[in-house]
Amino acid sequence: MLTYYIGNIREKRKLFRTPRDGAAVADNCDVLADFGVNGKICMVLGDIPYGDMRVGEYLAYARALKAQESLSAQSAEKLLKKAGVRASLDKKMSSLSRYAFRGVVLAAALDEGTKEAWLNLDGIAFSPLAKRGMLAMLRRMARNFENVHVSVSDYRFIPRSANSLAVTTRGTVQGKPKSASRKYVRLRFCKKKRRESLVLSALSGRKTVLCDG
Repeated sequence: MLTYYIGNIREKRKLFRTPRDGAAVADNCDVLADFGVNGKICMVLGDIPYGDMRVGEYLAYARALKAQESLSAQSAEKLLKKAGVRASLDKKMSSLSRYAFRGVVLAAALDEGTKEAWLNLDGIAFSPLAKRGMLAMLRRMARNFENVHVSVSDYRFIPRSANSLAVTTRGTVQGKPKSASRKYVRLRFCKKKRRESLVLSALSGRKTVLCDG
C-alpha cells in the first residue's frame, strides 16, 4: 500500500524518523533548513551529499557502516531495484535527481527483513518531469514492500486517487491534498533581498529556496 503524507513539514520529519521494526527510512538530508518568511514556509536546498561518489561507491560505503561487510555490484543493483531506483552504479550522486538520490539513500538502508519503506520527499520543486519520474519510482518501489510511506510538500505530486494523510501538530488525520498542503515554487533571492532579511542573509551563500506559493 502506498500512502502520501502532507501538512506540517517538521511534524512529518519527526513522524518519519520514529524507529519501527522492519522499516527502512530515507530522510531529506539535502534540505539544509526550513523557516517562515511573510507567512510562507520555505526550505533551503543544499547540494546533494556525497556528490563526488558514484552510486555504487556510496552504497558500498553506507552498507559497510551499517553491516560492516563488503557489497558486490550484483547486491548493489538488487538494492536499487528493490527501492525502485533506476540508476547506473557508475553514475555520480551529484547527477541524480533529488528524489532518485533519496531513493538511493533508502536502498542503502534496506535489510532482508525490511517490510516497510518511509521516504521523505519534502523539499523537491515541482515540475511535470519530476512528477513523472517520482511516481514511476514509487510505483516500482510499492511492488516490493507491504507498505510505502511517502512525504511530499507539494500536493501536485499526489495522484487524485491516492491515499493521503495530513500531519498536523495535533496528530495525523485523513488528508485532502489541496486543503492540507500548498504548492511550492523555487525562488532565487538577490543580494538586496538577502540584506533585507536576517533569515535569508544567514543562508551562507545558498541561493535556492523552495517556498509555498
